Amino acid sequence: MKTKLTISIAALLAVVGQLAYAHTELSQSMPADKAVLEAAPKEVMLHFSEPVRLTALSVQKQGESKQSLGPLPADAGEDFLVGAPTLSDGQYTVSWRALSEDTHVMTGEFAFTVGAGGAPAQQTPHEESTEDSHSGHSEPH
Repeated sequence: MKTKLTISIAALLAVVGQLAYAHTELSQSMPADKAVLEAAPKEVMLHFSEPVRLTALSVQKQGESKQSLGPLPADAGEDFLVGAPTLSDGQYTVSWRALSEDTHVMTGEFAFTVGAGGAPAQQTPHEESTEDSHSGHSEPH
């Protein structure tokens, strides 16, 4: 009986440990990361694996200043559709920041090209914790 209880507790701890590392992520974007588009997009779409509150969204043409996109929705959600400014041919990076339901601040970016401007930079998602107990915690991406 004691062995079954020990095994049950170990299994429960393994499941809880896996859930602690299962964080919300950007699962799809439009334009897609590394996309080469013939025409500039009229809007930017972000789809997250779980509801988040989108707190910042910007686009930056290579060699130029960032432009904030908005207005951003006040409510949490999984899908966000935000209008894009008029974009000329070139390479762009979209940067985002979101707050997940478990209070983690997540940041990331994806790149795309309008016209025949070459290949964009690689996507680089990041995660920062708003809780001191997770500082110094790193996860493989």
